[in-house]
Amino acid sequence: MVLVRVSAPSHVHSGNMDLHGGLGRLYGTVGFTLEHPRLELEASEAERGVVEARGARAGEAEAYARRALEAWGCRGVGVSIRVLREIPAHVGLGSTTALALASGYAALTICGVRRFSVERLAEALGRGVPSGLGVYSFTYGGFLVDGGFRPGERRLPPLIFRAHVPRSVAIVVALPSKPIPRVLEVKRREEEVLQSLPRMSESMAERASRLILMGVMPAAAEGRWSDAARLLYEFNKMLGEYWARAQGSIYCCREVEELVREALEAGAWGALQSSWGPTVYALTDYRKAESVAEKLRRRVEEIGGGSVWVTRVDNQGARITVEG
Repeated sequence: MVLVRVSAPSHVHSGNMDLHGGLGRLYGTVGFTLEHPRLELEASEAERGVVEARGARAGEAEAYARRALEAWGCRGVGVSIRVLREIPAHVGLGSTTALALASGYAALTICGVRRFSVERLAEALGRGVPSGLGVYSFTYGGFLVDGGFRPGERRLPPLIFRAHVPRSVAIVVALPSKPIPRVLEVKRREEEVLQSLPRMSESMAERASRLILMGVMPAAAEGRWSDAARLLYEFNKMLGEYWARAQGSIYCCREVEELVREALEAGAWGALQSSWGPTVYALTDYRKAESVAEKLRRRVEEIGGGSVWVTRVDNQGARITVEG
């Protein structure tokens, strides 16, 4: 009996460098892999031809497992998946890509496929476009920058930069409850919203790309994470001006705006909205993380409740063990 255990990290977005596309590529996603929260699942052999899943989002896990088996021609294989722990869904933490890759990886391992790339698996499961951040978080971890995708192609964007983030750097995450229904409505209409947005100005795309290429990436390479965080805050806030057409203001909601301001006033190096929100994350020295977190907890309670936690960057990616 083969037993596969997968522990997949969450991730947070900082933004996209280029929504103009004049050089033939779009997006170019920037972000961090997180140690917590994590998706935890285990898979075992089942009766021939039976593919089943239990636990949170079981239907999706089963569907992704089936697609992976079909893509690799694993006919008649039986797989039973149990989702033990989930990442909060559709709030800017990368839950769907983690679930897809973990389910597909586990199913292929049960099938006996020993050599396959996560990148190819992602493409087979329809993940990784327009952003490769979730795929590279699963594969490598760390601070990541992808090179965007070519319109008309469904290929995973190339990974163009990765940095190991030391454990002296903390990420304080705040997830307010009140804005979640509003964000879920935007997510439901995401394709419509994206198609309705005007083309990003070339000057904004140039500024965003320069902030990453000549600011954040060199700072990260030299280990100057306070400088990188300050530049990422500027990058995220500037891009909010573009997304304001869809979300109403620079941030998705008043609650996120207040949490960003509170984190900066508490001494964080930088604070950002992840994807459509409402997740907010702040980078800071680990020694100051609890004081930043405590101030955010008080603010979260004042604006309707939610959760706040301290984590670090996951520099490893998914952890996979196989028994039997």
